[in-house]
Amino acid sequence: MIATLFGKKKITEDKLANVFVNTVLEMGSEGFATVVAEVNEAPEFEVQPTIDERDDQRFLMIALAGNLIEMQRTLGPGLDKRMFSLSVSKFAQAIGHGCTEVESDVKALQARMERMNHPSKNTVLAMARALFTEYELYEYQDSYFKAMRQPNPIVLKRVTGLFNYFLFNWSEVSEQYRIG
Repeated sequence: MIATLFGKKKITEDKLANVFVNTVLEMGSEGFATVVAEVNEAPEFEVQPTIDERDDQRFLMIALAGNLIEMQRTLGPGLDKRMFSLSVSKFAQAIGHGCTEVESDVKALQARMERMNHPSKNTVLAMARALFTEYELYEYQDSYFKAMRQPNPIVLKRVTGLFNYFLFNWSEVSEQYRIG
């Protein structure tokens, strides 16, 4: 409300991409241990998974892909494509991978997330389902869920609750800032 009275603050696309990538990396480095603890200690698994706390690359890709899905839904046409490219480029540089490699991995992961979660558009749920796929958690479940290749709903609900904390608030950014 106040931002509309006095005008929105201006932020460049490059600066916003920096803030976004640094936020995703920070959230991932600080929050992955919590997700690992929740999954590794879940009593619903027949065999306890052994995800290593240092194996966060796939988790960071899930967090980036989910946040970029939300960004594309929130930001206007044209801006979303430029921010996608800038964010992927900065993320690739931060983790020491090639930009085209990261971009193709993110697009493939986004397609898998949308396919696993169809017809729902709930990005947080898609991120939780992607965690099951990327870390092959289906193998640790009881035979019923293992055969269906579906996450145990109890574990899925707890992991989904954790993934809520890994989303960047794009609607707040677009309300408070003029991106340009």
